[in-house]
Formats: sequence, C-alpha cells, structure tokens
Amino acid sequence: MVATRRILYLPKTGLSRDILSEGARATLSELGEVVWNEMDRDYTSEELVDLLPGADAVVTSWGVPGFTDEMLAAADRLKIVGHAAGSVKNRLPKAGYDRGIVVLSAAAVIADPVAEYTLWAMLSMQRDLQRYDGPMRVDRTWPHGNRGFAHELYYKRVGIVSAGLIGRRVIALLKPFHCDVMVYDPYLSKEEARLLGVRTVSLEELFATGDIVSVHAPTIPETKEMIGQAHFAAMPDGALFINTARAWVVDQTAMKAELATGRIRAVLDVFDKEPLAADDDLRDLDNVFLTPHVSGHTSESRGRLVAAVADDMQRFFAGEPLRLAVTWDRLQIMA
Repeated sequence: MVATRRILYLPKTGLSRDILSEGARATLSELGEVVWNEMDRDYTSEELVDLLPGADAVVTSWGVPGFTDEMLAAADRLKIVGHAAGSVKNRLPKAGYDRGIVVLSAAAVIADPVAEYTLWAMLSMQRDLQRYDGPMRVDRTWPHGNRGFAHELYYKRVGIVSAGLIGRRVIALLKPFHCDVMVYDPYLSKEEARLLGVRTVSLEELFATGDIVSVHAPTIPETKEMIGQAHFAAMPDGALFINTARAWVVDQTAMKAELATGRIRAVLDVFDKEPLAADDDLRDLDNVFLTPHVSGHTSESRGRLVAAVADDMQRFFAGEPLRLAVTWDRLQIMA
C-alpha cells in the first residue's frame, strides 16, 4: 500500500453490494489509503468539497454528483477519476481535463450485456418467438409455426447505426452468422471499417436495404431525431428495428406511426419518457417487444464495474497504458 496516496470511494453501500467485488476492494486498498463511503446515501456536492482536498483518486458511480467548479477547486491533488458506471458526460468540467485529470469510464463493461441483448433480440425476433409464449401459457393452445415471421439470422443484411463500444461488440457477435453488415457512422474511417469487416453506407441506404437495423448512436446534438419518417417508411416489409441506445436519436411519432401499420417490427429498450406511460400506444402493438431499459443490466457486468476502474487506476499509477480513459475530444462524440 502507498500510504501517501489517498483514494475516495464514493458510491453508497447499497449500490456497492452490487458493483464492488472483494477483488476490486483489495486492488483499491493496495493503491493507497481508501476513504470508503460507509453510508447508504450519496454525498452531496457540499460534503464532497470538504472531502476532496488531498485526494489523489476518486471512484464514482450512479448517484454521485458530477464535479462542480467548487469541487474541482477543492480537489487540489486529484489526478484521476474512475466512474464505475456508463456515461461520463457530466462527470468533470472541461477545466478538469485541461488540468490533466484523467477520466475513466466503465462503459465498456456495460457494452457487453447490451451487445448480448441485441444479438438475442435479432435471433428471437427473426423466429418471431414472442408470438408463441402467450398462446401456450395463457390461451393453453398449441400454435402452429405458421404465425407471422420465421427467419434465420444467417446471411441477413444487418445495419448498425454507430460503431461505438456497443456497435463494435455487436459486429463481433454477428461474425459466425456471415451477415452482410452495414454501418452508418460519420466518424468511422474506411480503414477501421475494413478491419471490422463491414461496409459503410448512408443512413438512407442502411434503412432501405437492411433486414435488421440496430441503433447504438450516442446522445449528442447531431443525433437528435436523426432517424425519422422517411427512414422508417423505406424499411422493407417485415424488417426489424432495435433500439438499445436512447430515444433521443429517433423521431418517436414517426416510429410509432410506422409500427402501428404492422408492416415492420421492433424491439425497444429505451423510451422518450421512462417509465413508459401505462396508456402508451406501444403497449398495444403485438409487433413490438418492450423491455424497461434493462439491456445493460446483468449481475455479472455490475459486479465488474469497480474492478475495471480499479485495474485501470492501478495501471495509471504504474505508468502503464490505460484501457478506459476518455479524452475531452472523444467525450464529444460518446454516449
């Protein structure tokens, strides 16, 4: 243990039962003197102003306040912030990056279950499996396999909107299915696309030709409702639309109107207002599979969150290359 190094661990105890493994606790303790949050509540910004002086590293997660100017001014020795959760959009002001403070995001850990969910959505909806459970369990019937769609994932045209952390994982999971994978991502170079084994296309071509379209775009000004009525209208009959990103990127009125025709299908894990209203029209559409923003939630991924941050902090203090660091420029195009 480095006695002169001070680490603040800020997630509350209830959350820590899910995200803090014994291995992660040990790793942090080896790095220095850890001040643990022993309360089952989050610190306030005012409390953190008093705690931050002398801290070299800070571990945050859901519920922990983002750095205010006052907090940043109090953090006189701060070198690294590790966020044991997803987005770090509001974790640290630009002045903190300008000071050289390193920000880590455990979003890569959460990307794995979201990609796995996306593959499941493609497989199950290609076979239209959701149509059988109700009749068998509720109606007590034996539905024949001639209701609606029944297709394989093999060799399908799959459109990926944004080749970020999650999009790239989905692309990797699709490899055994020999799909024709198209990507719309203005930030993806031709060389990166070649290495990923995909072809880059316009958003219009992706929707007009894809058997499946899966959205993984970030919430940035440029993506606000970038998917609209013309895109949905261009989708082939029976095509599948999957959104595990944010409702922000989709014109919700246009999406609902096209889904109401029954012409295309969807798996939706995100909505413009959450929880989804009890009377929302989406609940009445049998061509839509709904889940309550759970694509990234697994016991395994939550249990790896602090460990991933702690391991990268260990690399940081050892002067080794980091895996989870997010630069200011990169942050501008991230979810």
